[in-house]
Amino acid sequence: MRCLYCDKTIKTYTFSSLFLKEDELCPSCRKKLKIKRRKINLGEFEVETFYDYDGIFRDLLLQYKECHDEALKDVFLYGLKEYIETAYHGYRLLLIPSTAGKREERGFDHLKEMFRLVQLHRAEGLEMRLDFTQEGKKLEERALMRDNFTYNGPFLDKIVIADDVLTTGSTLKGAFSCMPKHSKKVKVLSLAYKNITLHY
Repeated sequence: MRCLYCDKTIKTYTFSSLFLKEDELCPSCRKKLKIKRRKINLGEFEVETFYDYDGIFRDLLLQYKECHDEALKDVFLYGLKEYIETAYHGYRLLLIPSTAGKREERGFDHLKEMFRLVQLHRAEGLEMRLDFTQEGKKLEERALMRDNFTYNGPFLDKIVIADDVLTTGSTLKGAFSCMPKHSKKVKVLSLAYKNITLHY
């Protein structure tokens, strides 16, 4: 097996590989992809994040999403899966939806693939009112995402909303604002955090 980032050969068939899924990054690349758990305050709620959106994480995510390299789907949650299952035990996982245009372009739903091995029950029903993407948009335009979500699912006791990257916070604020009347408890996580000025 070869590392999906640097293409170096990875030793396989270790004792642990009999019980655990092998890491698809070599030890050197995995070391660069440092987990840095933190809570980011967005005013009404906090977001738990795990990586900085820079360097190897940014490269891998762009390769995965924009170059449609679906083979990378499991590298992001390697070493985090068990933590998420424990920390959010009893919560339904509600993923931020991609736009219909992006799903069609990629041929897969990138968040569903990234979280596919996480053993939390799923919640459905979060939708965008408009097929709006934030790529290349100014901060003022990104803020439109706050009013772009609706939830049409059942009432659930506990929900954790999940996204891939926290930038301005507009997407997660929009999703969160839909949920208080549909759930007793709502938590939010994002795999990575891009350190920019957040607007509450």
